[in-house]
Amino acid sequence: MGGGAVGERSKVCDKDVLETSLEGLKRAWAELRCAALMVLAAEDSFVEVVFPAASPLVLTPEQRQALMGRSGPIEAGDPIARLLAPAAKGRANSFLIFPWRGPGRTITIAFGFAESKPPFASLPSHVLESLNLAALAAWSAKEIARLRAELRSVNGQFAGRKMVERAKGILQSQHGMNEQQAYEYLRRMSRQRRVAMSKLAQDLVGAAHSSPAIR
Repeated sequence: MGGGAVGERSKVCDKDVLETSLEGLKRAWAELRCAALMVLAAEDSFVEVVFPAASPLVLTPEQRQALMGRSGPIEAGDPIARLLAPAAKGRANSFLIFPWRGPGRTITIAFGFAESKPPFASLPSHVLESLNLAALAAWSAKEIARLRAELRSVNGQFAGRKMVERAKGILQSQHGMNEQQAYEYLRRMSRQRRVAMSKLAQDLVGAAHSSPAIR
């Protein structure tokens, strides 16, 4: 099985884990007669809406800290309620929120209510257990995605460096340049053509198989 197929299957598995953990929250949603249910992941200067899929909430550091530091009922008119309302798509005015702090990221579960004041100040124990499971799954899925992105970036950089080394070797063998001259040539052409040095090196290596001259 190819690496692409494995990667796609892993993505599906990550999504399935998150969706499975959310089933308990969806049941609580129906039980509590909520108007909205959200899973938020706070990282850096924005808060991503993990569930349901929506645009990130771009917040100031003060707003992010206020949102992630609160727990329990949030009445309509509260600044935090105004921050959450867009993610709830106008269906909720008040909220009951529960933060879960993982390494480097905070996951917040938010139940939204149409009333101006949440009808509940706390949740049953079985619902709280679902909150923890969903928050952990959301954190895990995000962390796995982040690590995969970093790995792709590192692999891309490594492949780019290898291609530059091959291009330098061609310049040295075919044009009598030393290593420094070959590097300076690639850097100068990269700037002139406004392309990445790795892309220029890839084109040069490809051209070397069909033409011995490089101008």
